[in-house]
Amino acid sequence: MLSLEELFDRGTGGRCSKWRHYFEIYERYLTPFRGKACTYLEIGVSQGGSLEIFQEYLGPKAKIIGLDINPECLQWARNGLEVLIGDQASPEYMSQVVAPKGPFDIIIDDGGHVPDQQLVSFMSLWPTLKEGGVYVVEDLHTSYWLGGQASRFGINFYDYARGLVEKLSAYHVDERLMERYALPHEQRNGTVSLNNFAAQEIFGIHFYDSVIVFEKRHRKEPLTEWR
Repeated sequence: MLSLEELFDRGTGGRCSKWRHYFEIYERYLTPFRGKACTYLEIGVSQGGSLEIFQEYLGPKAKIIGLDINPECLQWARNGLEVLIGDQASPEYMSQVVAPKGPFDIIIDDGGHVPDQQLVSFMSLWPTLKEGGVYVVEDLHTSYWLGGQASRFGINFYDYARGLVEKLSAYHVDERLMERYALPHEQRNGTVSLNNFAAQEIFGIHFYDSVIVFEKRHRKEPLTEWR
């Protein structure tokens, strides 16, 4: 079977642009899904080439869905490719139209590259990602191109992801520290906040040049043993 980079070099009916170093990242996380029944969502359709590449890469058992704000992208809705038209920065659209298309095994955000779009998409779609699924946000270097453009949340996606990294270890937070900083009781569950999905649902967060990858896997409280 051809690799993603080989498929890209060979070309498809549509066109797409990819940074070369992305292919190694994709292969690392998406290879386990090849030839299996899975649901793939890509935000950002553009000229259709990326959807076609991933359709061939994942195989005939994969359900491929693309989302774009440009109605002209409907022309790529063929040969098993479903295309949705809507605004990824709209919580209502993402939760009412896109989320019901899941649950998803793979989500790749290659959309508008604006913090609002990336943050709304992640917060709307993370609950729809299956156990063992992968969520990829790419082209994050545009955060620098935009001159640190603020979002309605006051942060960009890098800021948000960095905040989640520390929460991965929330199981290890000492209850006495929570008392010291007066964390309300309703937010406690032993040593983990009831709302701390990062500690309970994210197995790993991986940072690469312009790309962040999230692996979803429910985790129990860590256990250490002596042998």
